[in-house]
Amino acid sequence: TVTKRWYVDSCLPQVFETVSEWRQKTGLRGLILHDDNARPHRVGIVNKFLAENRIEPYRNPPYSPDLRPCDFVLFAKLKNQLRGIRFDDDNAMLNALEQAIGSLTKDDFKNCFDDWFIRMHKCIDADGQYFEKLH
Repeated sequence: TVTKRWYVDSCLPQVFETVSEWRQKTGLRGLILHDDNARPHRVGIVNKFLAENRIEPYRNPPYSPDLRPCDFVLFAKLKNQLRGIRFDDDNAMLNALEQAIGSLTKDDFKNCFDDWFIRMHKCIDADGQYFEKLH
């Protein structure tokens, strides 16, 4: 379960550490965080934590699930790879999930972000209003 405490104490610090390692010269400077509008991501403690780390949150328009790469790419790919598999326990499931995530290629991520930009422009064209069809 994602809670505000877990998000601030575990998730975001790990993300920021990894980003800082990848961006050795700039670290977190200029980073814009794009997550969703889930309640644990929008509470005061999270906003304070982001401000303390000088991270700009990118605010999704309301009712825009079509803008979250995890929703339109990652979850679908993982679901397809793991469909029909029965797991003996949580560890077996986590191992299979890690392998599925590890099998994603640079092209998968490039295509994901190419699609994300198309979706963002569609949202801009719709003045932030909800839309159902991409094309």
